[in-house]
Amino acid sequence: MSKHTYKTRHLAEAAALIVMGLKFIRMEREGAICWFAFDDNAKCSSVSNDFFFGSLLVNAREYHDAMSLLKNRVYSK
Repeated sequence: MSKHTYKTRHLAEAAALIVMGLKFIRMEREGAICWFAFDDNAKCSSVSNDFFFGSLLVNAREYHDAMSLLKNRVYSK
């Protein structure tokens, strides 16, 4: 893993990162856990903090679409 890569196993956080325009690189499986990897660790960390502390505002439709996309990836394999 590159030091510039940000990884999370939290589906809702990953969807928020996608909606905010961060580049989704890949999904990695580690047993039953799926990790979502993104480019730009610093920006992802900032968006993640806003997400977890409730100050991130996103378009609800785009967020729903991103959640659906990620769920399809998780359950398709």
